[in-house]
Amino acid sequence: MPSSLPPPGSPVLRITGVNHYFGTGETRTQVLFNNTLEVMPGELVIMSGPSGSGKTTILTLIGGLRKLQEGQIEVWDGDRGDYRKLLGTPEPELVHVRRLIGFIFQRHNLFDSLTAMQNIRMAQRLRDNERDPDADARELLQYLILGDLDIQGKPQKVRFYHKPAQLSGGQRQRVAVARALVNRPKLVLADEPTAALDANTGLAVVTLLQNLARTRSDEELAKLVRPDEEAGEAARLAPWQIPLLRSLARETGTTSLIVTHDARIMNLADRIVHMERGRIESNVVVAERIFVRDGLRQSAAFAAILPDEQQKIADELLIGVHPDLPVRPDQVAAHPGRVEVYEPGQDIVKVGDPVNEHSKFYLIRRGTVEVWRAPEGGALRKVAELGPGRYFGEVALLMDKPRNATVRAIDRVEVYTVDRLEFDRYKTTSRPFINRILENFSTKGEVPG
Repeated sequence: MPSSLPPPGSPVLRITGVNHYFGTGETRTQVLFNNTLEVMPGELVIMSGPSGSGKTTILTLIGGLRKLQEGQIEVWDGDRGDYRKLLGTPEPELVHVRRLIGFIFQRHNLFDSLTAMQNIRMAQRLRDNERDPDADARELLQYLILGDLDIQGKPQKVRFYHKPAQLSGGQRQRVAVARALVNRPKLVLADEPTAALDANTGLAVVTLLQNLARTRSDEELAKLVRPDEEAGEAARLAPWQIPLLRSLARETGTTSLIVTHDARIMNLADRIVHMERGRIESNVVVAERIFVRDGLRQSAAFAAILPDEQQKIADELLIGVHPDLPVRPDQVAAHPGRVEVYEPGQDIVKVGDPVNEHSKFYLIRRGTVEVWRAPEGGALRKVAELGPGRYFGEVALLMDKPRNATVRAIDRVEVYTVDRLEFDRYKTTSRPFINRILENFSTKGEVPG
């Protein structure tokens, strides 16, 4: 039986070289320019950018709601265990692609003649569902505070059987969210899903998407459950929502691509994709950004730099791959000079290597290295092992002297690299710290250079 998720290390969504145009003839205008993106299973991806930058256009292309003109979009189809390619796909096959996806539109697009429950049941008929359909729909609506309890746990009027005209804008949007998620799609596309929601229901929606991606710990969820006097203006979940959340998110692996201007949910993303003028200008995996920034901060050469500068250096090294995942050869090739890969037993630097314009500072991304140093007149001996998040190579750059150690890969090692030109830019700012650390090196001789 095919897996509902793609093979390990493969994306659930792959966008390659996508261009798009509006109009024809002399009025034809290009609105998307050579966009490429991979989204991995279980990621919650925020797509940001100013109005008119192309976010909604690319979302509708992914969902098969607009015909793909140039490039390729591939969506994983767990039912057949392969990707669906959208370029040139006939309409009947596009209908199947749409059924793989949960859509949350900026406008709710509910059927006006149907109740909240009936709108959700309509979506359930598109897919086989092993759950009790009525119970599942009720659980979703109850969790989204349309049932008999409000956020404080007090009784309220049930709105399961209200038609859209009898609901507020925020309540209609919550029904639309429930309709999109009721079939537990492995890909959710959402266009401003929290814009019409208050802080509490907005948090409930994003937390549900996070838990459909991967299970969050009890400790993480407990931080979101706060009494009135502690919540203040911050969003919160009610204690009664947690068991429902666990029940609704029994299946995980859902990927969400969310177009939003809502600053409240930016810090909840796994990846932030920023668009400007029809182009993906940045593609930041949040965990990778934190990993690289924290690794750089350990080094004296970068410790004294202002946080904004530290972040800038870190972002120049990023390749858009979670640090828990190995980089593929094509990803290394796509980001020349940012990441290098070494096989077991391969030397990364060697004792006596001269310092020149090609010399680098190294931050270990994955794998383990061993450090070998020779006491004066003695043979090389192993003095240390270093793993992910540790660095080496700064001493020779700071002192402008040959390498004082050999650093060798024990297993497959991936390292971020900062070239000497970039490294030297920050010497002056960090000089007081550098002087102290050099004194330490000269007395202890422990850090590989």
